[in-house]
Amino acid sequence: MDSRTLSATASSEHDTGRLDGSERLRRFLTARPWILDSLFWALPVTFFGVLTAVSIAQTNVVSMVPSFVQIAIAVLETAPLALRRTRPLLSSSLIAAGFLLGVITMTGPNLGIIAVPLTIFSTTAWGSRTHGRIVLGLGLTGSVMLGGWMYLVLLQSTIGPGSRPLEAGSYLLLGTVVALSAAIVLIAWLLGGVGYRRRRELESIWERNRLLEQERESETRLAADAERMRIAREMHDVIAHSLSVIIAQADGGRFAAKADPAKAAEVLETIAGTGRDALAQTRSLLGFLRSDEDSGRSAAPLPGISDLDSLVSDLRSAGLAVSLVGVETVKNDLLPDGAALAVYRIVQEALTNVLKHAGSGARAHVSLQLDGDELIIRISDDGGGAGGANGVGGAGAADGGVESGRGHGIVGMRERASLYGGSLTARPIRSTGVGRPDGKESGSGATGRGDSRRSTVARDDSRRDVPGFASGNVPGHAFGSTTGFLVEARFPLSRRLSTAQASDDAASALAAVATPDDSKTEGR
Repeated sequence: MDSRTLSATASSEHDTGRLDGSERLRRFLTARPWILDSLFWALPVTFFGVLTAVSIAQTNVVSMVPSFVQIAIAVLETAPLALRRTRPLLSSSLIAAGFLLGVITMTGPNLGIIAVPLTIFSTTAWGSRTHGRIVLGLGLTGSVMLGGWMYLVLLQSTIGPGSRPLEAGSYLLLGTVVALSAAIVLIAWLLGGVGYRRRRELESIWERNRLLEQERESETRLAADAERMRIAREMHDVIAHSLSVIIAQADGGRFAAKADPAKAAEVLETIAGTGRDALAQTRSLLGFLRSDEDSGRSAAPLPGISDLDSLVSDLRSAGLAVSLVGVETVKNDLLPDGAALAVYRIVQEALTNVLKHAGSGARAHVSLQLDGDELIIRISDDGGGAGGANGVGGAGAADGGVESGRGHGIVGMRERASLYGGSLTARPIRSTGVGRPDGKESGSGATGRGDSRRSTVARDDSRRDVPGFASGNVPGHAFGSTTGFLVEARFPLSRRLSTAQASDDAASALAAVATPDDSKTEGR
């Protein structure tokens, strides 16, 4: 670095420091306006007022008060201008009191009288509307009193030797002085009103800017919260699914190692592959939280409908008998990328719950079907699961069973569907008998138990979204068993999903999630 560069750098630092110092001085003076008012208004006006008061006191034969009293009155008439912005009404009251004393003591006005229009303007501009009306009244009253003082002075010429009566010109002069004083007061008051309105407009602009800044901060926080919730859902789906597959493979490999070491090696390869995929997806998700400095990294594409085959294969290798139909009928451009990811995560979450909660030997079936302008995804299973007395488990069950209600699986799936204009329903299948062609169920043996079960079915059948529970009467359920779980999601196709509709549906998603249709099926 040469000498010129060093000199330029030092000069720039010096200028920056000087600007910082002047900014600090400006803020200091802005917070204490009485300092500038004292230096630029009160001090010069008081100086000229006292100077003229001294000269008048030497020649004044009307007033009988000492000179120092007249000087003190002149100071009282002008010095309160230092408070013209901080205490405007107090400043005007003190100045009015000073001029009232001047009239009472017959000292008369001096050059400090210019403080009157100044304080009227300041009080009207920096005070309230009521303060402005008060000083207007004081100013007009002072104009009349000034005329009265002049009239008393003119009367001195009618007393004593060589006295003469007042002429018409004297009265015209008195009227002119009173009118001119009142006009000056009125003009100062009007200019103060303009300053008052301008100040209120500036305050209104500052307030709007403050509210806009708060709104912008709130929107930023809401966006951050939404992004955090999205990443939390993605992390939950990735980790829960991968760990469920790894645990199932590890349990199976532990028994396979004794009978068939080659099979155990395959299990370990599956575990390793599942772990690598989970790690890659986790890195891809966490990469969005990094700074822009890492924007050049290569991000793996997020999974979609075309990746459902790979998902089903992983779950089959984990020991879950799952079938998949209808993927080939769904083209990639029918759904936006976000909705395709939501479909993948819903299927992943539902099948992971089947693997964890539906019990050993459970079967699952995934079907994708185009119905007009909608894509329907159904995930059903035939497992009794860990639902206890309810006998419910599988696609919508939660950690700890359905009744615990501590998980967020169905809530998360419903959120994903709602954000893209779709809907999701989840219901257990608890049939008490074998379905008959007329839709009714046959008794189960004992009359009392049969009636109790039928009453339960009747209560559930009263809901429109829950059809009959006999295996043959449950739409979308792929198995002939009498227990299980069914998750059904519906997504509008991208050619019908407008931006406005997506925004409205996203705004109502929280309300839809906060008041679910069937709290008994909220497994997670």
